[in-house]
Order: sequence, then structure tokens, then C-alpha cells
Amino acid sequence: MAFESFIGPNEPIIGDGCAVPILGSTGLELPEHPDYSGVAEPFPSELLIPESEWWDWIEEKEARKQQLSDLIRLANLPHKDQGQTNFCWINSPVHCLEIVRLAQNQPTVILSPASAGAPIKNFRNQGGWGREGLEWMIEHGVCPVENWPANAIDRRYWTEENRAIALNYRPVEWWVLKPRSIKELVSCLLRNIPVALGYNWWGHEVTGCDAIWVNGRIAIRIRNSWKNWGDFGFGILEGSKMLPDDAVAPRTAIPYSREV
Repeated sequence: MAFESFIGPNEPIIGDGCAVPILGSTGLELPEHPDYSGVAEPFPSELLIPESEWWDWIEEKEARKQQLSDLIRLANLPHKDQGQTNFCWINSPVHCLEIVRLAQNQPTVILSPASAGAPIKNFRNQGGWGREGLEWMIEHGVCPVENWPANAIDRRYWTEENRAIALNYRPVEWWVLKPRSIKELVSCLLRNIPVALGYNWWGHEVTGCDAIWVNGRIAIRIRNSWKNWGDFGFGILEGSKMLPDDAVAPRTAIPYSREV
């Protein structure tokens, strides 16, 4: 029997021809011609994993429980809940940062998407896209939710103290992937680097976690920012539905320190 990835009983599988129930807010506003020049490194061609090796990589990672979803479940890291905000575009890169910090054996800290999204959008509930979120996070960082509630678009939290705290929670390096490049996306996920994925068909940005094998072909496991969606926030995209129009990946985080 051919290897197949395990799919949780509550993980929705969304592929070509599938309607996606809108159970929460979205907010992706991707420019017609996104410009990534000068803001991030492209995914290195030498790190591309040949398609002929994908099946073996996935089988081994699942056997050893070394997928990002395994790490997330082991740490009991909750998925994001953007509530009534249009901040999917910042929830996803912030969640990527949380996962990267886990992979670096840093303390589990739940981070506030609003602490980046609100000042980026001048404290308005507006949509955006992955690049502007990560650019801000590289320079300014994000606050833990104990300092700035996750969905609080509120200037009261924009304090000197919180700006100093946020500097402890920053991505250091990141890649931009070519739009709709399944080879770069799968190679990134197989190397356990989460990816913030923007989809025009959905008007939504989610977090790419795993490359998996479903019905004899490649698919990806995502994590959503909607309350009570999927299995612990996880679901599956396959076919053309998994090809992102925007894909950015923070690959390292600043080492944790109590001092800025």
C-alpha cells in the first residue's frame, strides 16, 4: 500500500471545485503587482528539493514526527483568532514567528498580531499583505498578548514600554517565495520553515506548516486564524488551491533576552 499522510478527522480538505465556507474575517489586500525587490532574499535555488524526493522526505518526517504540526501540537501552541479584524495578513506572519521561535527552542510566547497590524495601519481595521507585516516585524517586533491583547486596535497600547518589549520578538531573516511556486513552497516546508501564504481566490492569508501526501499527490497543511476552524486550526489545501499569490517566510528569530 502506498504511503499516505495522516489527515485528522476534523481537518477540512480544500481543493479544486471545493467551496470554502467563510466562517471568519479575512483581509488580504495584495497589490496588483507585488514588489519584493530589496526587502528580502529570494528562496535559494540550491535549497530546492527535487520532486522525486518529496515522497521520501514526507514519509520520514511523519514517521519521526518532525513536521511543524507535530512541534505545534507538542507545545500546545494555539492557533490565532483574528476575531472581527481584517488582520489575517499579520496574524499569519506573527504565527510563523511563534513557530520559528519554537523550532529554535525558545520559550513559548503567544504574540499579538494587533501590536504590529494596528500601528502599520495607523490604528485602522484594514487589510494588508505579508510583506508589509514582515518588514515591520523585522524592525519593530511584536508584543506578547499579556502586554497588548491579540485583536486590540487601540492606541493606548502603543507605549514606549511596549515598543521596547516588542524588540525582543523579531524575525531576523526572511525569504520571499515566487508566487504560485509549489517547488519553493514545498522545499521551504520540508525544511521546517513556516510560510505566510496569501490567496487571492480566498482573499485570505494563512500559515503554511507541512508538505503532505494525499491521494497520491502533494498537498499542504495550513493553519487558519479563525476560531474553531479545522482540527486545532489545521486544514489541507490541494490542487490549484494550494498555490499562493503571496508567500513570505521568516526563517530565524532574534534570540530571547529580557534586555533589549
